[in-house]
Amino acid sequence: MPEDSGGGEKTEEPTPKKRSDARKEGQVAMSAEVTTTGLLLAGFSLLMLMAPMMYKSMASGLKRALSESILLEMDVHTVERLFMQQFGDTGVLVFIFSLVLAVLAIGILLGQVGIFASFKPLVPKWSRISPISGFKRLFGLRGFMKFVFSLFKLILVVWIAYATLSVEIPQQVYFKMDLHERLSLNAWMIIIIGIKLAAVLAVVALGDFIYQRFQHNKDLMMTKQEVKEEMKQSDGDPLVKAKIRQIQRQMAQKRMMQEVPNADVVITNPTHVAVALKYDMENNGAPICLAKGYDSIAQRIKAIAAEHDIPQVENVPLARALAKTVEVGQEIPVEFYNQVAEVLSYVYKLKGKNMPKAG
Repeated sequence: MPEDSGGGEKTEEPTPKKRSDARKEGQVAMSAEVTTTGLLLAGFSLLMLMAPMMYKSMASGLKRALSESILLEMDVHTVERLFMQQFGDTGVLVFIFSLVLAVLAIGILLGQVGIFASFKPLVPKWSRISPISGFKRLFGLRGFMKFVFSLFKLILVVWIAYATLSVEIPQQVYFKMDLHERLSLNAWMIIIIGIKLAAVLAVVALGDFIYQRFQHNKDLMMTKQEVKEEMKQSDGDPLVKAKIRQIQRQMAQKRMMQEVPNADVVITNPTHVAVALKYDMENNGAPICLAKGYDSIAQRIKAIAAEHDIPQVENVPLARALAKTVEVGQEIPVEFYNQVAEVLSYVYKLKGKNMPKAG
C-alpha cells in the first residue's frame, strides 16, 4: 500500500474536506477519452445531418466561380462580394457545426467535474518541469495505463478502418459512377467509419472514466494520522477542548459556591450529597436550588454553609432526589414541595421565625 512520508499506510477513505481541498487545487477526476469520444460521436452524427447542406452550398459556390464569376472584372469590392457569396452560406453552416461541438465539449466537461474554477494548476511548480518527476509519470502506473489505452485505441482505429474499407472499396471498383455519386459515397463511407469508431471507442472511454475515478480516489487516500489531524483542525484539538470544558466547570462551580452563603438551608446525605436551597416568596413561587454537588463539592458546600451559620439538615432520600432532578438556578419540582416545606419549617423554628406563606 502507498505510504506517506511518516511511514503510515494510506488506508482511510478521503474525507469531504480532503476532496474539497483537492478540488480547489484543481485535482479532479476527468477522463479526456470521454470528451474525445463524445465529440467524435457527436461530430460525425452532426456531420451526417449537415453534410448535404454543406455539399450543396460548396457545389453552388464552385459553380458560380467557374461560370459567371470568371467573366467579371476583378477589383477589391468585387472580390469581397464574391468571397461573401462563395463562403457565406458555407461559413454559417461551419460556424453552427463548430458552435454545437464547443457547447457539447463544455457540457461533457461540466458533466464530469461540475462547475468550479481554480487557477492554482496554472501556477508554475518544479514538480511539473522536473525531469525526475516527468520520468516517474512517464514510466509509472499512469503512464503505463495511458500507453495501454493509446495502443488499444490505435488497434481499434486500424481494425475498424480496414474492416470497412476492405468491404466498400472492392465493391466500388465494379460500379461506374459520376463525380457527384463518387464524392457522396466516399463522404458517407467516412461518416460511417467515424460513427463506428466513436461507438467502439465509447467502451474505451468508459474504462478510462472508471480508472480515472479509481486513481483519483486512490491519490486522495489518507493515513489514520492525517484523519486525526484534520479532525483537530476542523473540530479543535480534543485536549484543548477538554481544558476549556474544565475551566468552564471550574468557573461555574466558583459562581455556585458564591451563592451558598445566600441559602436558607443545606440538605445533606450526610457526607456524599449536599443541596443548598433558598426560599424567596416575593420573587419566586418555590424554593430555588443555589448549589448542589457530590463528594468533594458537597463537602465544600457544607463547609461554606458552616462558615455562614446556614442550617444543615440531614435527609438522605430528599438530598439524593433533589441532586438528581433539580438543576442549579431552577425551582424545585412540585413533587418535593411538601418535603422541602417541612425542612424549611423546621429551619425557621430553629431561627425563631415564622414560615412565610404564599399570598
